[in-house]
Formats: sequence, C-alpha cells, structure tokens
Amino acid sequence: MFHKVFEFITVTSFFATLFSNLLLIFITTFYVKQIVGSYKKMIILFAGLGIIFSIVERIAKPFIHNYNKGLMYFSLGESWFKIPKDVVTISLVVYVTIYAVVVTFLAVQFAFRYVSLFNPDLTKLFENYGAIAWSMYPVFIGSVNGAAIWCLTRPDEFSDDYMRNEIFEVYELDISTLPRLLIVPYDQNGNVRINNVLYLCIGTFLLSSQYLIIVYCGLQMHFQMQKELQKFSVANRKLQQQFFKALVVQVTVPTITFVLPAMPLLLGPLFDLKMSFKSGVICALLGIYPFIDSILFMLIVTEYRKHLATLCNCFGKKNHVQNSQCLTI
Repeated sequence: MFHKVFEFITVTSFFATLFSNLLLIFITTFYVKQIVGSYKKMIILFAGLGIIFSIVERIAKPFIHNYNKGLMYFSLGESWFKIPKDVVTISLVVYVTIYAVVVTFLAVQFAFRYVSLFNPDLTKLFENYGAIAWSMYPVFIGSVNGAAIWCLTRPDEFSDDYMRNEIFEVYELDISTLPRLLIVPYDQNGNVRINNVLYLCIGTFLLSSQYLIIVYCGLQMHFQMQKELQKFSVANRKLQQQFFKALVVQVTVPTITFVLPAMPLLLGPLFDLKMSFKSGVICALLGIYPFIDSILFMLIVTEYRKHLATLCNCFGKKNHVQNSQCLTI
C-alpha cells in the first residue's frame, strides 16, 4: 500500500511539473514584457531544470531508508523503462547532483536580485561572459556533490551486510539486486569509515554555504528594501517586491518540506541513533517542489497572473464555442 501511494504521488508530481513548467517557459518566452535580460533567462533555465529533475526522478525512483547508524539511498521498484542497474545507479547520482544545482541556482537568483536592488549597474556582471559564470556555478557545485556521493558512498561488503536484513524485513527485497548508495559512518568496532563521513561533511558544506548566501542576501533585502525601492519607479518598485516575495517562497517551501526534515535523517547515522524509518517520503516531497515552485511564482508575479487569466479565459471561450456548436448540431 505504501509503495502504491508513493508511486501515485511521484507520477502525479511528474506530469504536474511538466505542465506547469512548460507553461511558465511559454508565458515567459512569448508574453512577459516586464522581465528582460539575465533574470528572464534565469526563470526559463530554472523551469527547464525542474523538468529535467522530474525526468531523472522517474528514471531513478529514489528512496531513502534510515536504520540505526546506516542510511541507504536506493531505487525503489521498476522504472517505466527497462533500464540496466548501473544506469539507474548513475541516475541516483544525477538526481542528487541536480538537487544541489537547484539549491545553488536559488542562491544565484538571490544574489542577482540583491545586486539589482542595491547596485543596478553591477547587473552587467551577469550578462555576456558573466552569464556563463552564473550558469556554470550551480553546475560546478552540483557536480562536486555528485562526484562526492559517487566516489565516497559506493556499497561495500560491510555496508551491504549492515543493511541487508533490514531491507529484506521492511521491503522484502534483496539488497544485492538494488541500485544503491550507502552511508554507514562507523564499522563494527566503532571506528570511523572516513569515506562516508567525508561525504557527509562535503554535502553539508556545499548546501549550507548556498543557504548562507540566500540568508545573507534575503535579510539585507528585507531590512533595506523600502529604502532602496525609493530609487525605482512605482511600477518597477512593485515588480521588485513581487520578485523578492517569489524568491522567499521558492526557498521557504523546500526548506520546510524537505531540507529541515531531512537534516536529522541525513546526519542521524553520525550519532548511531536507534531507528528504522522509511525516510523516502522526503524524496516524494522533493518531487512535488518543481510544480509548486512554478505555480506559486506565476501566482505571485502580477504579469504572469494576468496572462494566466487571459489563457484560461481563451480556453474557456473555446470550449464554450465548441459546446455550442455541438448543441446546434
């Protein structure tokens, strides 16, 4: 029953993400006029990233299980396509990589809005060659995170033996058949397994450093926004406020839904806590995020909301005309 619910949530979020993010890209590309330059590119790229994230999620079908001092990150069930085990394992790594890219991309957007508010002339640094830099920075952070989890959490005899009975009892699955990555920080004698602990340190540092950028820029904008907005026209002032609100929501939603709940689960193995927990619900919540993010962005920014209303009205009128024709016939 749990597997069916998990599958329903992930499949629904996949199609919802495709629809909402394609709609966001369509409106941004062909209709939105107030948003131009680098920020317009950021919106389109971020929406495209959400689509890629959902596609990788359908291939990897990631799940997490915590057991005492061990954590297993694995693929749960069959994908839509018959994909070799090694390819699915790589997709698990790509999934973690893109997650880090998403968080870093949010940090880049906060930095851009910070510069736009406090020193608009510096926004030129985000254009031309600067655009290559800000687009490659998230890729670099994500790649480091992905390379670290691939190199430092590969299964070995000890980690497999530690989780084997637990996985069989809870999921009725043979661990050796599953695409998987494992974190078991201590061996049977309590000695540190340096590779696993090193990954926890690297992953925590990479993500927390991006959150530091987000928090710093966010707090500066929050406390200084009213003063700085006096330099802008009334229309531009309102738009800047909407962008800031949208960014805050974009960060708050994933932080509350899966970053904060995931932290004790990810760091739990370090403290050798006694637990057996299907923490894969975090992955399900993570899959919903791209859909929620795009919808909330379009609802918060007035210009998107107007175009959404127009499209809905046009679609409604088209259906009404078709129904009228059918009734006439």
